[in-house]
Amino acid sequence: MNIDEIFLGIILVGGLFIGFFGINFYRIACIIMNGATGYVLGRMLYDYVVGNVVGEGVFREMDASAGYSFVIAVFVLGGAALGYFFYQIMSPLCAAIGGGFLFARLFQVLMGRDISSAFIGAVIGGFLGIIIALIAFKFEKVALIVFTSLIGARFAGYSGAYFLATTGIGKTIANPFVGTFAQRFPGEATQMAIFLELYVVLLVLGIVVQLIIRDD
Repeated sequence: MNIDEIFLGIILVGGLFIGFFGINFYRIACIIMNGATGYVLGRMLYDYVVGNVVGEGVFREMDASAGYSFVIAVFVLGGAALGYFFYQIMSPLCAAIGGGFLFARLFQVLMGRDISSAFIGAVIGGFLGIIIALIAFKFEKVALIVFTSLIGARFAGYSGAYFLATTGIGKTIANPFVGTFAQRFPGEATQMAIFLELYVVLLVLGIVVQLIIRDD
């Protein structure tokens, strides 16, 4: 099991916690969601920046695996700390980042796999993420349940799809929607189809469970 699988396993459990118990443990949910967002951002930083300079200049002695682990750890711990101390700011920011990524991919599926589609989707998704988070803070109760269910389903759905994509049951689950993504994302169609189904199911279940167990 590599470091990505370890973190994605943690994010899977954390996403389920956020989606099913976020209303009663919101501060903990903020720590988890910001730590998970830190993982995503740390992975991007390494893939697009740090990974390209390993073995050069001041990074000459850096081992690629150790460097990757270090970057991920810093971003995860940093995100979790910021989520704890500045949750009122970081939660809308986390929602904006998550919404941006989600809608960027959605718009690429609908409009074509190019930068302009991704940019339009990211802007719209980021804006919606902030608005939903602010509404949740303002009105709490049901709005906060919907917000945490959306966030939890996003993380758990993504991680669950990652683990299921290469399994027989995962391919069976993906069957109804895999064709939707096959043209634009042939290499990721199964994982994206599984994510879509898990996202919807976990979102609905999260809302129902939190409405039942909430103690506000």
